[in-house]
Amino acid sequence: MRLITYTLLFILLSHKTMAQQEAQFSQYMFNALAINPAYAGYKETLNLSLLHRDQWTSLTGAPQTQSIIADAALGQAKKVGLGLLVLNDRIGLQGQTSVYANYAYRLPVGVDNERLAFGLALGISEYSLLGSDAIIADNSDQKLTTDLTHFTPDARFGIHYSNDVFFAGFSIINMLGRSLDYQNTPNGTVTKQGRHYMLNLGYLADLNQDIKFKPSILVKEDFRGPTSMDINAALLFNEKIWIGTSYRTNLSLWQKVDVNQTFRNSSMVGMMEFFIAKNLRVGYAYDYNLSSTIGRYVQGSHEISVGFAINSKYDTALQTPRFF
Repeated sequence: MRLITYTLLFILLSHKTMAQQEAQFSQYMFNALAINPAYAGYKETLNLSLLHRDQWTSLTGAPQTQSIIADAALGQAKKVGLGLLVLNDRIGLQGQTSVYANYAYRLPVGVDNERLAFGLALGISEYSLLGSDAIIADNSDQKLTTDLTHFTPDARFGIHYSNDVFFAGFSIINMLGRSLDYQNTPNGTVTKQGRHYMLNLGYLADLNQDIKFKPSILVKEDFRGPTSMDINAALLFNEKIWIGTSYRTNLSLWQKVDVNQTFRNSSMVGMMEFFIAKNLRVGYAYDYNLSSTIGRYVQGSHEISVGFAINSKYDTALQTPRFF
């Protein structure tokens, strides 16, 4: 098991690895600000969301991710959305903490709740490599056992369209697409952070008076690693309980160089979200790994979230609930 752990970490941390580098979430469908800055202010209330994810729980050094999200729409017209996004991600010896300020301009483009939003996020990321935690056979090379830290600016851009029954979003993550240059490393570069492109679509249908159905997809592309696609379906009961599932897989849309075929991953996700009070919700998701290579060595992934909403001074209650 230790050999498998170190092999996985080596592949994930190597600067030649062409894998998806962004932190992975399963409950993004309940708050999309984590993947699209144009989502800021969408629900037109003051929202606070906390999330913790343990991935591959039986594997030492497996990814752990936390996020804090706050956003709101300003003014009576609610044309401006502001948001704060804090992400913390740790995998093996490598860590990343990012803070983003999000701005969205929300244009009414039709009747009622039809909006087209343009979003920009500016932030800073701290990347760390905890060499002091490494277990190596030869301690003579101090470069391998030194804690390294690098700060770098970052930006995100997004577009989000929504009405009462449909939404579509496109975003660019890691817009600056930079290399992380650490001092005291043999070649000065540990890893490269490439741009990620995300396309998200969804629809809401009334099955009857008490049940709503929401199918959606998310496609993630960095033009180097495998294309990732989530196919989601969720049911909302009495506007209080979400029960959903997701199939996540990697696709080969075209031939890409340096893609390790062995560690392509697919999984099934089950998730629930409960409104335990009018403005308070809790969510849970469990990922079951379907890949034969990784799945035989790891257990599933657990993700919990808590969200709280406060209506603005202009609304004692939303005229139309926001389901996306």
